[in-house]
Order: sequence, then structure tokens, then C-alpha cells
Amino acid sequence: MPGSRDEASFDAFFDAAWGRLQGQAYVLTGSRESAQDLTQETLLRVWQHWDTVSAMDNPEAWARKVLQNLGIEWWRKTRRRRPPDQLATTSVQPESHLELAQALQSLPANHARALVLHDGVGITVAQLALELAVPEGTVKSWLSRSRRIVAEQLTQFDQDPAPR
Repeated sequence: MPGSRDEASFDAFFDAAWGRLQGQAYVLTGSRESAQDLTQETLLRVWQHWDTVSAMDNPEAWARKVLQNLGIEWWRKTRRRRPPDQLATTSVQPESHLELAQALQSLPANHARALVLHDGVGITVAQLALELAVPEGTVKSWLSRSRRIVAEQLTQFDQDPAPR
């Protein structure tokens, strides 16, 4: 029903979370259009489950997980449509974003999620620890290892001569 408390609470959630979700989606896709699509799909799913989600301690954490899963699905579809060796030459996305995406895909899922949410979106270590149900030290360890691995892979991309 229009104007209900549920709608008002969802509107407040939407206003508070939209920018952060959009940022996470952009880090995952490198495309404003795809980021908007993923964010809209995520918020549609949040709305569809709002009775349950709104009762959670951290509804935005649930939305970020949905967005992460949609982002993984988006990458799988993108990779199926274009062979991996042709991604850089056929994509409208900057080559450096593709290299970052490849490096992130090499990480375990929770490590990549922690890195994107902390370094890309600005979620604190304490918030991530709660969201991922692990100690803060574990999050810090994941971040440290993930940064090192991604940096090594990006350095390798820079050193590998690629045909242009």
C-alpha cells in the first residue's frame, strides 16, 4: 500500500545505501551502465524481501552480498560471450579495469569481497568482520594478502608486452 511504513523504511534504506552499492557495482564492472543495472537489480531484490531484510541487524550487508553475487554472475556472462583473450580488444572498458578484474577473480571469494568492500567502497575492517562473521584479524590478513597478490598480478600485466 502506498505510503506505508514499510515503504518509508525502504525509501530511507534506498537513500542511504544507493551510493555505496553503486560504488561497489562500479568497482566490480568498470561500467556505469552495468553498475546501475546491478544496483537496480539488487535493490529490487531487497524490496522483494524487505519484510525479512528490514528485520536484519545489517540490511545493507545482505544487499552487498546480493550485489556481489550478481556481479559474479555478470562476469561469468561477460566471459561466456567473449573469449578471455579477446576481452581487452573488444571491450569498451579500460584495459586496466579488466586487469584488476582478472586479478580479483584469482582471489578466494571472501578475500576479493573484503578487498572490494574495504578499499573500493570504504567499509571498515570492523564492519567487514561483523558482515563476514570472522575476527578483525582475519579481515586484516585477507586484505594484506589480497593487496600483495593483486599488486603482483598488476605488475605482471604491466611487464608483459601485449599486442595492441
